[in-house]
Amino acid sequence: MKKKLNTAAKRLAKSLFRSRAFKYKAGCATAILFWATIFLPSLAQETPPLINYPAALYKAHNQNWDICQSTDGLIYSANSDGLLEHDGASWKLYPLPDGQIVRTVLYDEQSPEPTGGKVLKRTTQPEQRIYVGGFSEFGYWKKEADGQLKYYSLSKKAGFASLRTEEIWHILKTPQYIYFQSFSNVYRYDGKNLKEIKGSGNIMFMRLVQNRVLVPTIGRGIYELKGEQFEPLPGTESLLSTTISSILPFSNGGILITTTKHGLYIWQNGILTPWNIAISGELKRNIINRAIVMARDSSVVFGTIQNGVYVISKNGTLKYQFNKETGLQNNTVLALEEDAQQQLWIGLDQGIDMVKMSSPIISYQTNDNPLGSTYAAAIWHGNLYVGSNKGVFVKKWLSPEPFRPVWGLEGQTWSLKVIDDQLLCGHNDATYRISESGITKISPINGGWVFVPMRNGKDTLLLQGAYVGLHVYKKDAKGTWAYAYPVKKLPPIPIRQIAHDNSGTFWLGHAYKGLFQAKLTPALDSALSWKEFKAPQELPSEFSIEVVQWLNGQVRVRSGNKFFQPDRSGRFIQSSDFTKEEEDYKIRTGLHGDWFKIFMNRVAFYQPGKETRNLPLTLVRNSETVVPLSEDYYFFCLDNGYALYNRKSPDEQNEAAGPPMVRKVANLRNLNETFAISGSPSLPAEVRSLRIAFALPVYGQNVQYKYRLKGLTDQWSEWTDQSFVEFTNLESTDYIFEVRSSLNDTIGTYHFSVKPYWRETLFAKILFAVLVALALAALILYQEKRLARHRRKLIEEQEEKLRQQRLSSERKIMQIQNEKLQSEIQSKSQQLSNVAINVVKKNEILEEIRDELKQVKAEMGQQLPNIHYQKLLHSIERNVAGKDDWVLFEQNFDEVHEQFFKRLRQIYPTISPSELRLAACLRMNLSTKEMAPVLGISVRGVEIKRYRLRKKLGLDNDANLAQFMMDI
Repeated sequence: MKKKLNTAAKRLAKSLFRSRAFKYKAGCATAILFWATIFLPSLAQETPPLINYPAALYKAHNQNWDICQSTDGLIYSANSDGLLEHDGASWKLYPLPDGQIVRTVLYDEQSPEPTGGKVLKRTTQPEQRIYVGGFSEFGYWKKEADGQLKYYSLSKKAGFASLRTEEIWHILKTPQYIYFQSFSNVYRYDGKNLKEIKGSGNIMFMRLVQNRVLVPTIGRGIYELKGEQFEPLPGTESLLSTTISSILPFSNGGILITTTKHGLYIWQNGILTPWNIAISGELKRNIINRAIVMARDSSVVFGTIQNGVYVISKNGTLKYQFNKETGLQNNTVLALEEDAQQQLWIGLDQGIDMVKMSSPIISYQTNDNPLGSTYAAAIWHGNLYVGSNKGVFVKKWLSPEPFRPVWGLEGQTWSLKVIDDQLLCGHNDATYRISESGITKISPINGGWVFVPMRNGKDTLLLQGAYVGLHVYKKDAKGTWAYAYPVKKLPPIPIRQIAHDNSGTFWLGHAYKGLFQAKLTPALDSALSWKEFKAPQELPSEFSIEVVQWLNGQVRVRSGNKFFQPDRSGRFIQSSDFTKEEEDYKIRTGLHGDWFKIFMNRVAFYQPGKETRNLPLTLVRNSETVVPLSEDYYFFCLDNGYALYNRKSPDEQNEAAGPPMVRKVANLRNLNETFAISGSPSLPAEVRSLRIAFALPVYGQNVQYKYRLKGLTDQWSEWTDQSFVEFTNLESTDYIFEVRSSLNDTIGTYHFSVKPYWRETLFAKILFAVLVALALAALILYQEKRLARHRRKLIEEQEEKLRQQRLSSERKIMQIQNEKLQSEIQSKSQQLSNVAINVVKKNEILEEIRDELKQVKAEMGQQLPNIHYQKLLHSIERNVAGKDDWVLFEQNFDEVHEQFFKRLRQIYPTISPSELRLAACLRMNLSTKEMAPVLGISVRGVEIKRYRLRKKLGLDNDANLAQFMMDI
């Protein structure tokens, strides 16, 4: 069984942990790195957090000659390109008018004077001035109403001839005056007038110490400026051959004098004595250029030319050293300044650095850090042991001595635990016991992530979670920890987290996926029960599970960014111990009820009876480890070293006591047009788009902001690290801009309004309302007239429609009448035709009777009496084409062919009645044969009549006589 577990562990280590556990075991590379770590040790000093501000960030020259802070927290630096201003969010450069190097800077406030002889009855804001000096120039930048700086030259107004060749290197403020100092002259300013004071030689930086204005003079010692006279300071004659770099107040009314290459001196009551401390020789070699006394604890800070910054206690003990090796950008220090938050600002030959001296956090993060990423730590026998991805390293606790590697423990280290005064190490390769003489391998178990001591009667057992399963250790006959056995009846899985509740149930977290519950025998040699929790039925997710041994023997489980706790039945319910945050977080526990929320870029520390503290730390991702080293210190594992936090330190001074401030309000269409940032300014009517810049002068922390513009919306924005916001299409009204930071709940406000266009004024609105009313009245009148016209038009259209309908009806009536007339005409025509046909048939019958009568007469002769014969013949002749038939025919013809005869007679007056009858037959389109009986003549007679009629009418032979008659 043991052989199988070892085989599985080795296989798992090779497959799952190759990238982290074995990347430093690559033969020669590992050996070279290890020997370099031994023979090239670096200073292993824990220091307060150090923040770098390189020139690429502030976008100006590398060199920074002086630094000061304003009362509203802004940082000003005398840069070779001009005056640098930093508000915690952004940097801005203000060059001198002629582009000179700014050598020195001083912030001061001056109460405004009444103008016009009037006394100011209300409290006004003091005038903020930033005094600067350079070659042949000194003056001040004044903060205007819009928050921007405007330069006012003092030297040009003074007109001193000496200023043409002088360069101002230092500015000193006393209760009565401000002194502008070159290496030869001093120019005294009382707020109105300038006075030139000739130096007693080549002078260094003058200081106000113990209510004395002391002026170090090269080759002449120290003088005191009284009025306009320089008087030697008694007892400083021995300093004639030195170059004095600083004069500082010291304890018991003394004065600390620093020289560039001749060490430190204390002057008191006219007696000068060397101050020999442990690092005196080192300070002489590295050339002291600047020095200040810290207000928080009277520590003395020395800035050197060759090796950075030294911080010593008031009794001369070295506390910290900052140089390029420990993170400083450059070893040449040009300026030192302590700000209101007790942070140390360092002006360098290459950049600006800031040390958070008041921070309860000290860290080990050097440029050539031998540790790498840390994962475990322990204090044993006065030494600090640190486990990292490179192995185990040791040094004396809280000492500046370098780390030494522990031989044989190269590679990934997961845990270090002191149990019964024995230091155990869970390593990627095996499990070891570390002693002062070396290491001892106590088991071949790979990847010992965690050790949990468990009581078994009077004995103590150690339960270890490793790459494969759970394992148990117990003490041997010598009282040393030794491997005992694996826990049986468990699957061979990597167990990274172990927690147990008051009922004795174990909660086990898989290294990657899974949460398990187990009950073990009292000897921890076997599992009595085993359960795996499934998602989504029992947990939101099976991945990235975290099991935490919570307070009072309870267990908390993190799954899917939520926290759960098991109830009595073993089911999970959401825990009420943790508030919902806008960022995801993990939890870790500490000592005596302490606990932590681990965010991506910060740690929130909760301590009973105290306010929550936010620590600006970024722990190793997916292996966030907080180790309680002692009753005083917590150890935070970082990607590049570690950090220590003193849990008993007093509450930090609240750097962010105030709200964010509005820094600039500009027209978005023209960013050079700015507006007042205080009071309640009224912006011009044409400005409807704004950019509002804001900041919180807190340094060395990641600050985020929320904002809203009341009058536009009451909804807060999302958190953002952008320190400005833009608004467009603003209306003419009153606005309140509110902004808050992620460091506290205080809100900064800015009241402003946008003036209305003329068309938006009250008069314009009234005029507009009147015009609208008039327009509405005119519209109503017009509409009424239009409706009247429309009604008339509708009436006319209706009348026209009725007329058209009437005409249409009349046309229809006429059409009906015409149709009726046509029908009657057709009937008459038919009757006329019938008459003509009847006449023809009657005549034909009469002619046949006549012919028959004549034949009978011829046959009978006298048998038929002649009288009777003549009487019959005469009767027949009379009725052939009789006048009555023709009269009937003519009447019918006139009805059908109205006034035909009349028109024909009008055209041809000479036409005869017989020709009229022929014309009627032609109009009726009768044939010649049909005409003969009607006319009572022969066919030949008809043709002769037609010919004669054609001649009378004057028609050609080709003309159609019948068609001519139809056309009349």
